[in-house]
Amino acid sequence: MTKITPSQAIAGALLACGLAAAPAQAGPNRTFVSGTGTDSGTCTRTAPCRTFAFALSVTTAGGEIDVLDPAGYGTVTINQAISIVNDGVGTAGITAGSGLNGVTINAGASDSVHLRGLTIVGPGTTGSNGIQFNTGGNLEIENCVIRNFQGGIVILASTSSSFSVSNTIASNNAGGIGVEPFGSAVVTGVLSHVIADDNNAGISVAGTFTTGASLNVTVADSETSNNASGTGISGISALGAAPVSVLIRHVVVRNNNSGLDAEANSTLRVDHSVVTGNGTAAETSGSGVIFTYGNNDSNGNTVDNFGTLTKIATQ
Repeated sequence: MTKITPSQAIAGALLACGLAAAPAQAGPNRTFVSGTGTDSGTCTRTAPCRTFAFALSVTTAGGEIDVLDPAGYGTVTINQAISIVNDGVGTAGITAGSGLNGVTINAGASDSVHLRGLTIVGPGTTGSNGIQFNTGGNLEIENCVIRNFQGGIVILASTSSSFSVSNTIASNNAGGIGVEPFGSAVVTGVLSHVIADDNNAGISVAGTFTTGASLNVTVADSETSNNASGTGISGISALGAAPVSVLIRHVVVRNNNSGLDAEANSTLRVDHSVVTGNGTAAETSGSGVIFTYGNNDSNGNTVDNFGTLTKIATQ
């Protein structure tokens, strides 16, 4: 015999009278966090909460969490559309312990996530990733600093999605920025005014793990330097996997073990960029190709081989 709870009985009575039960009240669209806040209530401007995680739990999907003052606000796993915004009040910090991500994004396939003005610090390469994007429709990162992780920003999307990273620094990580989607995801992204310095590797784009139709990334007005044991910008895929295309425009690639590297099923196009001080200016293997528009500055590398790359004309 099925037991009817009091709430079910009330809902049934309302329906019998031609009325509908009132929906649960939605949370606020905008919430606030402060270093002097408390994780309770609805995180209002006058009674802010203490952590991003609690504020997220009471904020309506698609809403915004605003930072009121400098503090550390804890790691957070995002499962809905949200904006977390620090518009210049000071350091809005996230410090991750060993094996923990700073920000993990497991949002819905059409959800947009926006992160602005965060400083995310790990315990060194024993940590996981500063920002790890697993699922979501769109990710926007701006004015952030990510350091001391295994991966600074890692795009591991298993759903087709887009991303943009602007005015952001990824430094002192094992890998600065890695784009490595899975499954059949089709991913497009833009890195603009980004610095990937002093990592083991700077910026890597890998289509190896997805069978999606394409993986397209643009790197513009950026710098990837002093990644002494790795490559400044690399592309790699495999036969049957997503072809990788990386457009590099107005980028400084300096003092890396290798400046540019295109491996199997990947294409790099280089325009108005500087490649200098690297062990090797450019490397290709398998079916990897690097095109130059003939307007780049490449000199001062241990192996200056830019002149051997395939030249294409501007239109």
